[in-house]
Amino acid sequence: MEQYFKVRWSWWVRITTVVVTVALLGLLNYSLNKFMIDNDDYEALLISVTIFILYGVFMINAPISVRLTTQYFELKKVVGSIRIEYAAISYIGRYRPTLSDMKMFSSGGLWGFVGVFRNSDIGSYNAFIGDMQQSFLIRTVEGRVYVFSVEDVDDLIASIKRVIR
Repeated sequence: MEQYFKVRWSWWVRITTVVVTVALLGLLNYSLNKFMIDNDDYEALLISVTIFILYGVFMINAPISVRLTTQYFELKKVVGSIRIEYAAISYIGRYRPTLSDMKMFSSGGLWGFVGVFRNSDIGSYNAFIGDMQQSFLIRTVEGRVYVFSVEDVDDLIASIKRVIR
């Protein structure tokens, strides 16, 4: 039996995504116009392309939904998914990211809180969070740590704990 859970984006994530998208479209328009007028201005074009590549990386990794099957946990992203077999899960529980969580490479709210973070308690972890208030942590037997978020976080945790015990 499969279960589906939606990833809800907080207002911060929604506003950040819209504002940054509009600003980046303006930057792209400006840099393309500048490049068309001044053909040797590759610097502005290179900066714009680099920013849009980073934007694309965060966009394709944005969390959309979670699916629980009889065999694995699966996070659906805009492009692709992350699967974690239940046999590979050593711990699952609620997690509240704090200000002490250092961003190593992350979006900071653009298309969710997506990226690599570091915390003194749990070490380095990969985050795919839509709303910080609904986040939970999965630690694998290999030592990998992931933080995700879904709307019915307590129901999801209970469902996975029933399977992994």
